[in-house]
Amino acid sequence: MKKLSFILLLLSSITSFSQAIGYDAFGLLLSKEDLNGTARFTGMSGAFGALGGNMSAADVNPAGLTVFKESQASISLQNTNTDMNVKYFNGLANFNDNNLGLSQAGGVLIFENNNSHWSKAALGFNYSTVKNFDNSYLVEGNSGLSEFNVDPFLNFDNDNTNDIYYDNVDKQIISNSTTGSNTKGTFSLAMQYDKTISYGVSILFHSVDYFQHINFKEFNSDNSGNTLDAVLNQDLSTRGDGIGFNFGILARPNTNLRLGISYQTPIWYNLTEEFHEDTTIYLSNTNSVYTDNPENSVYDYKIKTTGKATGSIAYVFGKQGLISLDYIRKTYNNIKIKPLAEFTPENDAIKQDLQATNEFRLGGEYRYKNLSLRAGYHTENNPIKAITTKKEGYSLGLGIRLSSTTNLDVSYANTTYQDFYSFLQKNDTNLDFNNSKINATITIGL
Repeated sequence: MKKLSFILLLLSSITSFSQAIGYDAFGLLLSKEDLNGTARFTGMSGAFGALGGNMSAADVNPAGLTVFKESQASISLQNTNTDMNVKYFNGLANFNDNNLGLSQAGGVLIFENNNSHWSKAALGFNYSTVKNFDNSYLVEGNSGLSEFNVDPFLNFDNDNTNDIYYDNVDKQIISNSTTGSNTKGTFSLAMQYDKTISYGVSILFHSVDYFQHINFKEFNSDNSGNTLDAVLNQDLSTRGDGIGFNFGILARPNTNLRLGISYQTPIWYNLTEEFHEDTTIYLSNTNSVYTDNPENSVYDYKIKTTGKATGSIAYVFGKQGLISLDYIRKTYNNIKIKPLAEFTPENDAIKQDLQATNEFRLGGEYRYKNLSLRAGYHTENNPIKAITTKKEGYSLGLGIRLSSTTNLDVSYANTTYQDFYSFLQKNDTNLDFNNSKINATITIGL
């Protein structure tokens, strides 16, 4: 069954608004993508839809695999530093997380045929991290509304004159920790016709592993020195797999101009969640402790994420460098959670609270002998209607050609954005993120 707030019969009158991530918010989370990939890709802010010739570029437009001149493989390591400001009602806190992990690993095989109009074929595989879920914060605030005003239901008598109401909320503390990732494996095939136009198709296999632990503490009192202390723990584990497709075309109208267009379908996920909640309440006036520790609940459901359309243009200045621009359109308000009959409120909330986004990625590269200097800028309006600030950032990169078959690339990318989390009330926790990434890629010809 869907995750619910279980309180033992003794406390059945309490309404617990606290919850792990909602299904609508999880659908949004699975539709988001971080700027991950090779160092060349991230150093130019991912503006590669019309360029190709890069394993992460093939994740944007699979037709770009035909730009590779030779078979090669690459692997990338990325260190991510996240600085986060958290506001919960009148409470403020700052936290910092650091994570080192694999950003991508993949390779491409090139097959040329100069005796046919179909002059080149390419087969590629790339493993990449779509989004890392590792994050944690603890913040103290006060909503002013008691979630555990329960004494009238605990004194077991019919005398209303001795009821105690703990209406004074002295303090609330929320600790929220998430771990896991959304990763994908991409299998791609691309064909080039007359060396001027290429077609590509990919099949995407996603794997989701998400774990969340919430600890909520509330300290209440009445007007006579009596206190009520409550602790709520929630653990949510969600795992599953998804599948989707990507189609792309890459055209070369003349020696310098490149044009690209691609469409990535929604990802269709099959998910299984396991949810556990336990509650402890202590009353000072009776020196009593009440606990609830029900069995775990397990529930299967499906999520269809947003699709993604990308239009790209690039200009190549011979061997000196290039400039590239990508435009990406996502319709977040088309996310669906199934079975539809069971998720009507969540799907209505998605339609009401989310919107389509327009994302722009601009990147450039300058080459001098064996060195390449790169820079980029990216911006996207927030999929949450209530957030008017944009997600935006910049990137820098450096490439070194170590030999005729080996390249070393490094990059730095910084992104800032805002988000909401709903715990006791809708959007009661405001999150400001400053995300910095250092990436290193080694590429070897095969």
